[in-house]
Order: sequence, then structure tokens, then C-alpha cells
Amino acid sequence: MVTATRTLPRPTAMALKRRSIAEQRVIRMLRGEPTDDRAQFVYQGQFGRLRDLVEQVGMLVSAPGTVWLGANELLLLSWLAQAQRVLGYTRPFHSDATLNLTVVHCAGTLNALGIQLPSLT
Repeated sequence: MVTATRTLPRPTAMALKRRSIAEQRVIRMLRGEPTDDRAQFVYQGQFGRLRDLVEQVGMLVSAPGTVWLGANELLLLSWLAQAQRVLGYTRPFHSDATLNLTVVHCAGTLNALGIQLPSLT
């Protein structure tokens, strides 16, 4: 008798080091990793709020120091990259309005810091 084994799909993950320097920096900001960046005081609260909001809606943000980038973090990167574009301000990313506003706010902070995410993120 042959029994079929059911395999669960593996969560999407990729090595963080395979992403651009800008993307790596934004992920570290999102995860709340301590840095020697002088601008850390500017974005620390904003990205902490974003992290809290996405976790409230069931999305996972990895712990500081994790070398893998999860599917939810990739989605957040794409939201931030889209929000940095002019049309991104009119596009809702999620049904939670507070989450949308926070994504746009964080994207504006990235622009002010000179961090431009690639459009193909």
C-alpha cells in the first residue's frame, strides 16, 4: 500500500544579503536593529509603529539579526517602494487605514534620509 505524504509549502525566505544595500538598511530599520546611524532617533519610533501595526494584522517581522528575509518583509519593502513613488500616495496597501498612513509616513522618512528603494522591490 502506498501512502501519499502531504507536503506543506515552505515559507518564502531568501538571504537578506542578496538584497540591495538600501533594502538591507530598511529591513534593519523595520526590525528595530540598533545601529550607529545618527538618524536612528528620527526613524526608530516610526518604524517601531509600523512593525507593531503589521504584527497586529498578522504579518511577521523577523527578529533583529535574522539573516533571512521573509515573505511579509518582502511585501513591506514593496509597499514602501511603491509609497515612495508619486502614485503610491493614492494606493491603499491594506484595509487598515492607520497601517496605510504609517507606510506612507515611513516612505517619506526614507526619502528625507536619502534612501530610495528600487522600483522593482
